[in-house]
Amino acid sequence: MKSLSLLIIALLVTACGGKPSEPEAAAVMAPEATQEFIEVVVEDTSPRPAMVEFVWHSKAEGFSDEALWSATEYWANVASEAEWDLRLAAIHTPRAANENFDFLWVMVWPTLEARDAAWADWAENHEAAWLDLTGETFTYSADNAYGFAPTSGRPATSMNTSGTGVTEYIFCTYREGQGEAQRLAFEGMHGDFVDAYEAEMGAGSYWWAIMNPLFEPPAENSFDYMWANFFASDGERDAIYAAYGESEHSSQEQVDASCTEPATFDSKVIFRAGA
Repeated sequence: MKSLSLLIIALLVTACGGKPSEPEAAAVMAPEATQEFIEVVVEDTSPRPAMVEFVWHSKAEGFSDEALWSATEYWANVASEAEWDLRLAAIHTPRAANENFDFLWVMVWPTLEARDAAWADWAENHEAAWLDLTGETFTYSADNAYGFAPTSGRPATSMNTSGTGVTEYIFCTYREGQGEAQRLAFEGMHGDFVDAYEAEMGAGSYWWAIMNPLFEPPAENSFDYMWANFFASDGERDAIYAAYGESEHSSQEQVDASCTEPATFDSKVIFRAGA
């Protein structure tokens, strides 16, 4: 694999002091050439995927939303016809401007072997045509691709089938003497909170995942894990945050780990296996 670009850490990890109950995260590996929506990433009925990969993209002078979505349709056809073993792909657009990228191309791979095979096929058979098609619309570099190993928290009660959603990423670092056992205990409390919330308010599509970086973060921007929150809408997100703020376990969120504020993205699925 190519050496990882560590800029993504500086990009998403700002100050420590977020919400471990709604933590966010992201880890990444550079591609080597040798619930509807992203809930499919860790659906209970299928094996846990090996990697969620994030690829930085920047808008070019000729960018338009219409051109982007046209390109994603072309790309999805390539993925289908090439029969890549890819579970899901989505576009994540940050709500806050970012100097390093304008949007993320997110791919969910069932195995690292499937990922490597797809990237090799892409480089040999498809990338040249893709660059001709999209060069005036957006750009990307394989050096800015980053991979995380996901583990699902409490699964969504009602899968979001809209194909769009709101995603948050939060980077967390364990405090001295704390570790995975404390995080799992917090996740248990958070799951109980969501159970009680939905018993009162009705079934929802909120769920979360823990993502561990498949690389060594730099010392100046070190973190232990990324907490990712997935919501169907801003309304669902705001309601859950309001209830969480009044919950007993919310006071524990900064005790075991120091976390960044959530980085919020609008998400749209562009490919789903078997669709």
